[in-house]
Amino acid sequence: MNRQWNNDKHPAFKRTLLSTLIALAATPALAQEQGAEALEEIVVTAQFQRNLDNALDVKRNAATIVDGISADDIGTLPALDMGEALQAVVGVQLNREGERRESSINLRGMPSGFVLTTANGQSFASPSRSDKAFGAPNPFGAYDPAIFNGTDVVKTQTAAMQEGGIAGVVDLKLARALDKKDGKFSVAVSGRSEQLADTVDGELVLSGSKHLITDTLAVTATLATSEQTFRRDTVKINRYDNIPTNANFIGSNGENYATWAADNNLPANAVVKMPGELRQGSEINEGMRTSFAGGLEWQANDALTLGLNLFYTERDMDENGQQEIDMRTRSGGTKITPNNAPRDTGTVTTNGDPIYTVTDINFDDVDYRYTSRIWDTLEQSQAAIFDAEWVSEAWTVDGLISISSAENDWSELFYTPYYRAGSSGISGRLYTGDGNVDDYVYNLVDYDNLDLEAGTWQVLDSVGSTGEVRQGSGNVRTLVTGTYETLEVDSNAFEVNFKRELELPVLSNVQFGYRYSEDKQSSDRLRHSPAGIDLNGILVNSARIDPAYASQGDFFGGTIGGFAGAGSGWYALDVDAINSAAVATLGTVNPDPATGELPVVVPSSGLIARGGQQSAGLVYDVDLNTSAAYLMADLDFNVADLPVQGNVGVRYVNSEQDASAPFYAFGATDINNPEDRHVKNSYDYFLPSLNLAMDVTDDVRLRVAYSETMSRPNVRAATPSTSVTTTTGEAAVVLPGADVDPFTAQAYDISLEWYNREGSAVTFAVFRKDIDNFFTSVGSCDQDLLSSYGLNMGNLSVVGDSCITDGVDSFDAIDPNYIAAGSEVNVSQVQNIDARIKVQGYELSIQQNLNFLPYPWNGFGGIVNYSKTSQDAPLNAQIPGISDDTYNVIGYYEQGPFGIRLSYNYRSDYELESVGTFNGEGNKNVKAAGRVDMSAYYNITKHFSVSLKGYNLTETLYEEYQDVEFQPRATHYDGRTFVLQGKYNFF
Repeated sequence: MNRQWNNDKHPAFKRTLLSTLIALAATPALAQEQGAEALEEIVVTAQFQRNLDNALDVKRNAATIVDGISADDIGTLPALDMGEALQAVVGVQLNREGERRESSINLRGMPSGFVLTTANGQSFASPSRSDKAFGAPNPFGAYDPAIFNGTDVVKTQTAAMQEGGIAGVVDLKLARALDKKDGKFSVAVSGRSEQLADTVDGELVLSGSKHLITDTLAVTATLATSEQTFRRDTVKINRYDNIPTNANFIGSNGENYATWAADNNLPANAVVKMPGELRQGSEINEGMRTSFAGGLEWQANDALTLGLNLFYTERDMDENGQQEIDMRTRSGGTKITPNNAPRDTGTVTTNGDPIYTVTDINFDDVDYRYTSRIWDTLEQSQAAIFDAEWVSEAWTVDGLISISSAENDWSELFYTPYYRAGSSGISGRLYTGDGNVDDYVYNLVDYDNLDLEAGTWQVLDSVGSTGEVRQGSGNVRTLVTGTYETLEVDSNAFEVNFKRELELPVLSNVQFGYRYSEDKQSSDRLRHSPAGIDLNGILVNSARIDPAYASQGDFFGGTIGGFAGAGSGWYALDVDAINSAAVATLGTVNPDPATGELPVVVPSSGLIARGGQQSAGLVYDVDLNTSAAYLMADLDFNVADLPVQGNVGVRYVNSEQDASAPFYAFGATDINNPEDRHVKNSYDYFLPSLNLAMDVTDDVRLRVAYSETMSRPNVRAATPSTSVTTTTGEAAVVLPGADVDPFTAQAYDISLEWYNREGSAVTFAVFRKDIDNFFTSVGSCDQDLLSSYGLNMGNLSVVGDSCITDGVDSFDAIDPNYIAAGSEVNVSQVQNIDARIKVQGYELSIQQNLNFLPYPWNGFGGIVNYSKTSQDAPLNAQIPGISDDTYNVIGYYEQGPFGIRLSYNYRSDYELESVGTFNGEGNKNVKAAGRVDMSAYYNITKHFSVSLKGYNLTETLYEEYQDVEFQPRATHYDGRTFVLQGKYNFF
């Protein structure tokens, strides 16, 4: 059967169907009496060595360039989720910048969206709601690694593999039931202690298999469920802004800015920056993660095998909160005094002016806020793969039906009371620490004077983008906002493959097949707001948590001083209580008279949301239908008496996409009932591939590979939405981007593998990928382009650098003044651009066991691997988020019933694209960092063992900076985590 590299997709899969399948598969596997016959011997010693040996065997025998993790090794790795397990593989980089432990990965210098994730070679619906341009990364944090029977990271392509992985394929293995030991059953109970969260979470893993008819009918199942509690403390400089040069600048000796600048020998055109916005907070996430995998397999006769594999995972984090101080020195009324001399950052403005910065300032009358945020998030993915294989003397025919679905729900609400700058009376000092958080200082004076009952909260009759309520003149305000998003994905497929054995000098067989898939994606989004509610008598001083919020323990473990030091905290609001009371007032306030926008209550969360106005962009439906056919031949021949094996083939892909989204012309159309507009696109590609492996000696294998691949763009980055907004003298038009074409790439690979001893190898691989069809937002003044999307913005002409309309547009019948003559029309659209990125690099891996040494040294072994990548690209096509250097150093010692493994993972610094105000303004860099993890076990008896795992033993910080390291942007502290597990095997 062509099980290894078949893939799937199709819609309309219901959760009730999968629940039935799980029940059918899990019940006999976990409830049957244990069989007496043992099909495999469980070795209780040298576990680490055995697991690494098994992964090395897969690499050596694969038809492509592959690295991976064996079935047993997943359980012994120090890994909180599937992403952490994968970081030990050469060429893989784990992304820790994602909030709430997303745990996506990069591969070979390419972003996570370029990595195709499959299960038993079949793609499945991912619960990702990422809007990254380079594709939606699979959130591996939602998967418990215990349910998988190993993982392969496939780095070269064959024609039989599904298209979509420019960087490579992560294939999660689901166990084949007849391959599992009869009567095998185990139970593992764990306690996980998160040092910073100060909690102990329980985890249970049940695994079983049973041959109902010996070697004919078998079932297998694994269930892993665990409490999830994790906390992160953060000091974040959200942005650097120009220091005031007017009367709000007061030097340490009372001098004005000009005198201070001259005293510090600043160039006349120098721009001086300061920390303009501080966000210091603590985030706690709580919930449950449950993952299941099961299989049923029937050897109907010598020729026919039928199988079912399925998995389900759900991470339901429904008790999450964040408390944060938000202080904005950049606000106009704040007086600033620098405490240190300006330092040259080595950067310049777009005008070429040199940029300096001061990182230690005193401030007076500052804009001061505190935010209380709650959110619920649900990530769920499920798949069922039905397969059949028929084998004759010369032919093999296999087919499958794959059904999968995924869901991601996100609902967030926060309240931010604040004093406006110039009237708060709050003063203090902020020192960033110049990149060393141990030196960070934040002190405030009179910060606790914010009175929520000083006046009447003004009820909004019009809905502003900020979602504010205010008292009196507006010096005391509260921001009320948040986001509700839901994304549903269905991915179903049918596939059939044929293989004919040949007795020819070069061709050992020929294979061909056909695959049809249907993918659906439905996205909805609403913005929470105070629209239509009355907060008087609700948003009051008693709604604050008394007396202050102290991060449920020492902030940053008590390691940093100033206002954020041990024993200090900040005010917080009881958001749940406020929201419950606010919902009861819904309807007592008139809707927005200008737009007629109506507030609603989100059923799943009970939170208040706006109507249609801020939904534009991520409200859409997409249908993608793909037909693919391939022809491939396996090769077997000699070159200079050296044996060569491999494959050569071509894959043809044809896709048709129909995407729809509401059309918004704000102020001219009914935003509560917008028109739905469709965008269609189709494309086809021929994708050739070649893989060759030559046995230079019995121990040395040389591989070469070439392939052409593609990755479809993320529709959440290139949506089908269209919108028109107007202000006085200006109109902004956003055109659909869903008709952009996929990324394409040409890949070249060479790998040299020396298997110098059983269980040991030295491998070196070189790769290069030339990637085309990047897309970005492009401006236009093309009247025909607008017409192709059904828009008439009047007669357009270019005047200087502007696009100007005569005002004779399609909206005149609604409002003749909607777009006035002479208005500037700014048109933008996501489009493919003529740019090529070359990504190249190499990987070195050394795996050695020292079992040839005399006792006790024969228990040592380990792995050292290193990957180097670089990219050559124009500025408008640079890929952010990629480190040039990554390496792992893994050492283990095993003797008798005991074993311990220490691992050090390092990645060099990398640029990070900033998205949204929560993460700050402008791009930044992540500091180079490494961390140490540990795993140890002791086999008390043949059946019972205990293990201890430790994560981030070095308490490594995650740190970001802007341009230079003495301009810190964010420092995250997660602390250590320990897991103690007891496991009993009933066989």
